[in-house]
Amino acid sequence: MDMHPLLKTFYTKWVEPTGFSGPGYEFRMEQTQRLIPAWNHVVTVLAKEAADKAKNPSDEYRKQEAFWGYAGEGPQMSMKQMATQVLSVSIPQQEKYIDLQRMRSRHIWDEVKHGQLHADCMLRGGFIKDETEMMDIHDANAQPLLSYFGLTSMFPYTHPLGRAAQHYFFEGSACLMIAVMLENTDDELIRHENYSQRDEELMHFMEGKYQIDAYALTPEDQKPIVEALDYMLMPGGPSIAPE
Repeated sequence: MDMHPLLKTFYTKWVEPTGFSGPGYEFRMEQTQRLIPAWNHVVTVLAKEAADKAKNPSDEYRKQEAFWGYAGEGPQMSMKQMATQVLSVSIPQQEKYIDLQRMRSRHIWDEVKHGQLHADCMLRGGFIKDETEMMDIHDANAQPLLSYFGLTSMFPYTHPLGRAAQHYFFEGSACLMIAVMLENTDDELIRHENYSQRDEELMHFMEGKYQIDAYALTPEDQKPIVEALDYMLMPGGPSIAPE
């Protein structure tokens, strides 16, 4: 299929290069072919929407961008749901996955920072006077995307490498979404919100990439990754998947 230029750049610069060789890398690249249509869908659809909205930026647009960002990365998700990702590593697995746990701990802090960033945009835009106002709004503290953050909270026992599949697919999508927004808007508030997250979302993608390349070396280790991607790609699952 023809890749959108932003996806092609992302693929060439961040997906293909690796310091690994062998079964983990080969397996990841094989699974990546399943994800390209979904990633391409993300870029294509959002690029059109962002270009249309950029023609007539409005306070309502700025507010919604910050509001839904807060719903996805506010305290409910960042401090509660993301914590289960560290807990997914059982005591007997500690030694094997010590590097993975360090990455997850950093990831949790990044998400907390992102939630604060979205609140900052709500404050700067004059949409709220204090962040505590968000606590009384249900939609600011709920995550409807079951195949990622819902999966995180509902199934804390998900295999650690199933989490790596989540990060690889969805954080890759986040990198592409940010690239689309930065290319299609000059609005200072929206650029602040996206530019500040760009490198951290890339780190989260690279976290999943590294863990698959390093740990998914046997059919047994690869199985939870395939199962997680099956779930995330199923019809009616993630809202970003192609119909």
